[in-house]
Amino acid sequence: MVSIVAIGDNVTDCYVDQGRMYPGGNCVNVAVRAARAGARAAYVGQVGDDDRGQMLLDALAAEGVDTSRVRVIPGRTSITVVRHVEGERYFGSTDLGVRTFIPDDDDLDFVAGFDLAHTSYCSGLEKVVPQIARRTRVSYDFDIITDVAAAEELLPHVWVACLSASHLTEDQTGEAINWAHRHGPRWALATRGAQPAMVSHESSVVRARVVHTEPRDTLGAGDAFIARALCGILARNVDAQELADAAAVEGSAACLEAGGFGHGADVTPSAASVVDTLTSVGSRTLGS
Repeated sequence: MVSIVAIGDNVTDCYVDQGRMYPGGNCVNVAVRAARAGARAAYVGQVGDDDRGQMLLDALAAEGVDTSRVRVIPGRTSITVVRHVEGERYFGSTDLGVRTFIPDDDDLDFVAGFDLAHTSYCSGLEKVVPQIARRTRVSYDFDIITDVAAAEELLPHVWVACLSASHLTEDQTGEAINWAHRHGPRWALATRGAQPAMVSHESSVVRARVVHTEPRDTLGAGDAFIARALCGILARNVDAQELADAAAVEGSAACLEAGGFGHGADVTPSAASVVDTLTSVGSRTLGS
């Protein structure tokens, strides 16, 4: 059995038009989807001592994800305003709450017991990535942040580079993949929305087959793709085309489920209070 630990961001996705909220965040979603794919999975992070923090812990436990290294501290669990138009999700403002943390030695020793550690650009762990890489292989989600000095400093420590390329042409996506490989990673995964995702192993690129579906909610589809691809990569001796296609199926299936991986609840008064504040200060366009 392969093993994956996700370390970093979490969030409560608050669907304000529906009055529902869901546990999520790139690292949380990857941990859950890895567990569903049969991996031994864990999540390392920090949540507040509020109802949303408990919702996230309960959801992870229900999915069989190890939460033994999740800190619960006084304060607010991160929350993001989400709206939907014709099945596509749009992010509004985010309250980071208490989610930003620095792993201690015990956290890093725990991470060392897994085949791979996954983290993301929104986790604030850039300075810790080299320490993680000394203990295990690293997967890092750069989202759309490519070809910049800060990203290039991380790449030598990364084994799998994950890129969001729905805004790029296929040629531009290929250029982004080549950029990643030039700086270190042996694998690169590029999700492209409704277009074929691309998986590259040491510059040998395959395109995942397109799986058509009528999406209920596209939030978390890219994370599902990443998790399933990572499981295939770690299984070894798995054909790149086979793992890319399996990841595409997983990403498509995620579009049929609300939130990052379900486990929704009605928006609580405490969440509504934070959302009211967020919506009064404007919105942003990037994901949480």
